[in-house]
Amino acid sequence: MAHDKIKAAARRRMAKTGESYAAARREVIREFRAASSSHPAGEPEWFAISYKDMGPISTWADTLRGGGPAGGRIEVDVGELRLRMADFKVDVPRASVRRAARSSHQTRGTIGVHARGGSWRANGSADGLVEIEFAPPCRTERSLSTLFRRMKVTELIVSLIDPDGFIAAVQGDGVHPHTGSWKE
Repeated sequence: MAHDKIKAAARRRMAKTGESYAAARREVIREFRAASSSHPAGEPEWFAISYKDMGPISTWADTLRGGGPAGGRIEVDVGELRLRMADFKVDVPRASVRRAARSSHQTRGTIGVHARGGSWRANGSADGLVEIEFAPPCRTERSLSTLFRRMKVTELIVSLIDPDGFIAAVQGDGVHPHTGSWKE
């Protein structure tokens, strides 16, 4: 929704309800997101990262930085995918998702957040791996995991508790169900 439309709708709401501009604007944006979302409440769907193979000390350290079993997730929203694993954060426009499918990648016993070029792996387990490809590439947020640099992301490999549910949620908006490739 364009800024002018938000502003006009907020002013109309202010006239009807007597709310402040900020409160009216928040409600207008929330209503717009709820109306355009396939999820009933307009809230993003959360898919938890699997921490099955992560040891207790690593899980504790990950939890201290905002991840762990309670915080590690991918959020699927109408316009964006958001990955959160400890201090590692990536926000990707849904229009950039080109492929989402089960991964045959072998983790070779490594867990955590790792990168090679634009390919990133965020896993707490060797099971439930999902590969997500992006074009154009996006950038990470600055964090300890990225050495406080914004780094390029062309592919994510993530371990999820419900990989098939995640793939279905992403495929609901234009990804071919059999190949995992984007419908052209």
